[in-house]
Amino acid sequence: MIIRPATHSDVERMDEICEAAKAAMRNMGIDQWQDGYPNRACWEADVDEGFAYVAETDEGTIVGMFALVTNAETRDPEPSYGEIDGAWLTPEAKYAAVHRVGVAAEAKGRGIAGTMLNFACDKAAQMGLASVRIDTHADNKPMQRALRKAGFSLCGVITLVEGNDAGAQRIAFEKLV
Repeated sequence: MIIRPATHSDVERMDEICEAAKAAMRNMGIDQWQDGYPNRACWEADVDEGFAYVAETDEGTIVGMFALVTNAETRDPEPSYGEIDGAWLTPEAKYAAVHRVGVAAEAKGRGIAGTMLNFACDKAAQMGLASVRIDTHADNKPMQRALRKAGFSLCGVITLVEGNDAGAQRIAFEKLV
C-alpha cells in the first residue's frame, strides 16, 4: 500500500468512501458526519490546498483517505484546538491536524487507518512539527481504538468553533512526533 497526495481524479472515490462511512456511523447511532459534512466540496478544497491524501493498494484501488492540515506560518492550524478541557501534550508547539479519516468498508480491519495515521505523523516530523492532533465523536469507538493503537493520547474535550457542527464537543487526541 502507498499513501500519496490526492488528486482531483480521486475525489469521486473519496466521496464514495465518505458516504459509506456516514452510513456506517448512522447505523451505529453516531451523529458525527450526519449533517452534510464532509462532502465533495471539502475534498476538492483539501486537494486544492494540498491537504488530502489517499491510501492506495498495490493494485491501484483507493481504500482510505484523510486530510493532513498544516500551517507553517502559524502555530495553530485548527481553530477548534485553541481551547481544551484538559491539556495538550504540546500546548505551545507547532502541530499538524488530521481530519476526515475514512477507510473503505471492504478494507476495514486491515490496519489502513493506522497506516494513514503513521504516515501523517511521519510527514509532520519531516516538517519539523512537534505533534499531530485529531478529534473524534465520543461515540466513535472504532476511531478511538485506531487512535490509541497508533499511539495517540487522549488529551481532553474540545468544542468545534466552525461549520455545521459549531458548538459540538469532540474528544481530542495528540501524538508526539
